[in-house]
Amino acid sequence: MVIYKLMPPRAYSRIYNPSALEQWFANVGLEWEQRFDPAALRRGRELYREGLISGIELSNNEAIVHCTFARKDTCYAVIEWQAGPVVRSSTEDNSLGHAVAVAGLYEIEELIADEIPALPYVPRANDSSAAEPVEVEAPPATVEQPARPARQLTPRFEGIRSGLRLTAYWTNPDFSRDAALREDAQPLVSQERELLVRLTVLAKSAGLHYRHRSHDFSFNDVEQIAAFLKLTLPRWETIFGSVELDLEAQLMAEGAREVKIVGRVEAEGRQGMRVDWRLKLGQRWLDPEDAERLARAGRGTHVVRGLGLVHIGAEQSEALAEWRVAAAGTLAAAQTWPRYMVFSLFAERGAELDLEQELEAWRSALTAHCSESEQLPQLPAFLRHYQELGVRWMANLRQQACHGLLADEMGLGKTLQVLTLLQFFPFAAQDSLIVCPASVVPVWQNEVRRWYPDLDTEILRSGCDFLQRDTGGPKLWIASYTQLRRHKHLLDAVEFGYAVLDEAQQIKNPEAKVTQACCAIRAECRLALTGTPIENRLLDLWTLFRFLMPGLLGSRRRFEDHANAARLELRRSFELRLQQQIAPFILRRRKEQVVSELPPKLEMDLICPITEVQRQHYQSLLQRGREQMGNDLQAAMQRNAMHFFALLTRLRQVCCDPGLLPGAAATDIRQSGKVMMLLSRLEEALQGDGSRKVVIFSQFVQLLRRLKPEIQKSFPRVKLYELTGQSRDRSAPVAAFQDDPGPAVILVSLKAGGTGITLHAADYVFLLDPWWNPAVENQAIDRVHRIGQQRRVFVYRMITEGTIEQRIQQLKQQKRELFENTLGHLGNAKDLREHFGDLEDLAQLLPAE
Repeated sequence: MVIYKLMPPRAYSRIYNPSALEQWFANVGLEWEQRFDPAALRRGRELYREGLISGIELSNNEAIVHCTFARKDTCYAVIEWQAGPVVRSSTEDNSLGHAVAVAGLYEIEELIADEIPALPYVPRANDSSAAEPVEVEAPPATVEQPARPARQLTPRFEGIRSGLRLTAYWTNPDFSRDAALREDAQPLVSQERELLVRLTVLAKSAGLHYRHRSHDFSFNDVEQIAAFLKLTLPRWETIFGSVELDLEAQLMAEGAREVKIVGRVEAEGRQGMRVDWRLKLGQRWLDPEDAERLARAGRGTHVVRGLGLVHIGAEQSEALAEWRVAAAGTLAAAQTWPRYMVFSLFAERGAELDLEQELEAWRSALTAHCSESEQLPQLPAFLRHYQELGVRWMANLRQQACHGLLADEMGLGKTLQVLTLLQFFPFAAQDSLIVCPASVVPVWQNEVRRWYPDLDTEILRSGCDFLQRDTGGPKLWIASYTQLRRHKHLLDAVEFGYAVLDEAQQIKNPEAKVTQACCAIRAECRLALTGTPIENRLLDLWTLFRFLMPGLLGSRRRFEDHANAARLELRRSFELRLQQQIAPFILRRRKEQVVSELPPKLEMDLICPITEVQRQHYQSLLQRGREQMGNDLQAAMQRNAMHFFALLTRLRQVCCDPGLLPGAAATDIRQSGKVMMLLSRLEEALQGDGSRKVVIFSQFVQLLRRLKPEIQKSFPRVKLYELTGQSRDRSAPVAAFQDDPGPAVILVSLKAGGTGITLHAADYVFLLDPWWNPAVENQAIDRVHRIGQQRRVFVYRMITEGTIEQRIQQLKQQKRELFENTLGHLGNAKDLREHFGDLEDLAQLLPAE
């Protein structure tokens, strides 16, 4: 407990007489704090430290304490002593009255320490108000003997591991010393008794606690030791003549010094590194025992024998916490970690690593620019230059015992690059594993047959798994995420050469069973493929690297704390550090950067009018939502998340086609302004050139079904194809559309056709219901704008004017730069709370401009 105050002096009234002062001297010498509850003690200490006590009036029987707050409000408390303090106050707030009394008792202790004379008060014989002095309960309770010269009392402070220890001694005329706080000490004269009681009051006011067993006081608030020794101790020296400090206490008086955390890193085999964590103060290394103790204690000020006070900052403490997790709970001995953790630790601002020469060379080799080398095999001529660099980049990661994320934009041939890696840089005696969505399994099979037919492939399914495989050479297993989850129990029994996750955003949910199955894969080299490594939130990236390199991005809790920091500058700083941290393990190329022959892509928002039927449904839905959830957007998302997102879905459906609403299927689809605009633009797109092809994407399968007969009716000579989740063979409609020599339209649901297909025969793309996640849109667009495309691609996002769709599109444009800063951090529902004040602001139907 810390009671002493570090504040400028202030003026307040003190009214008392010597008799009252003596009486209250006796009272406060008792353990009065035990008579108040902890809340009153805490609040009273705050009032005392803030200097809000404006006056004290002492009489023999009671004390009146006045308290004045900053707003000039006042109250008082009356303390009667009846075998302890009994409190009455002027306020109806009982707890405040008791807090004022507590603050007043501390002020009384301070008054006694300042004013009590060296000799005891002796009342005059005719002083009717005088009272017999009451014996103070001080450590050495002894009986006064005949007068003798008073001895000098000297307090002595010793530094101990928990803080400070206070003892005291008497100096005799012959300069010998006697312990002052022992109960078996010789009897005291009055002046000595007063000195000892004064020491007791001062010690108690300063926050020291008397320990009966060891006959000393302890001060364990390490954060306040330096301030106490610097600011309070000079007053003690004035009162007692001198105060002694042993060497440890003298070191503490110099203040706290920052500890420097250094890790000595040495190579441990080809893949590991050995880290010996040390703590350094100036030029001196802390011994392992102290280093371990401080690591466990974490942030704050601590005592180290021989060094005094040392301080561990918040950043250092966070770094230590991460190391403890990775080091299985101890820093006492050197730990062996994967080498890639060097990059995680370099990202910690609270640490410094001392790398030996071998690891410095390894780090340089990992971060060096990929280039051709005579030592590497000659790769096939059909690879484009950037694809060859991608293969060599992955091969270099494998050589350095690291793992990587190939995040090329869709359409740049990630599948071909991985198959080339497996063909030319194989693990001679180990199987490899490709995990992908079920709809993409045939794509991998076709690509293997096309480019490297000698790769022995096998599809994971019931009755054909890793343990039941035929004998022979190494195989390339292709597994859907669903099949991998079903065969998770087999993963402990096999270790693969390569393990590759295609469309790796499938594991973005850390709690999902499929994510847990993927993280259970054991492999020499792990790779993740995705053009959208972050779809909704930065946690998506953390999960990917949990699969690739566990521990690199620290604990999930700390990662989320930084990613969701309240202050924008803290989030931006974290995103920048994160980008630097993962840079050696991620390769992302954009089409315009690497494929000069790819024709341009023209994207535009197509603002569609809203019909009267749409307007009526839209306003009715919004009014009902306000009535059910209120207008507070944040409250609606927290308390009624399901209803809130259901409302958003219904509003989006109205923007597309009011016939999508429950009970409105009979509504004519031509009551949709968006559908009428689409039919008009299709007429423009399909006329003239007889080979025009159009792809129409929507998240709503029912919308595609309602649209199909309208397109057939309006364009009877145009072939119409369909690809949805109910299509048994995805490749059939895709191949027919691609090979059709005449004009054609294909209706595609985003869920079924957003990944794993090629539609580069088309040159027009219509997105019927764009939403806040551009990653999903880009996946759809890149089905068309990819290698093999010969024409300029026109992309239309169809936006219903004045609706929630238009507001979301504006939000995406404002935040687009953040997408590239962190590989796509855009599209979190949290963005709605940050950019729109209320439900009205988000979804109100605005008049046409």
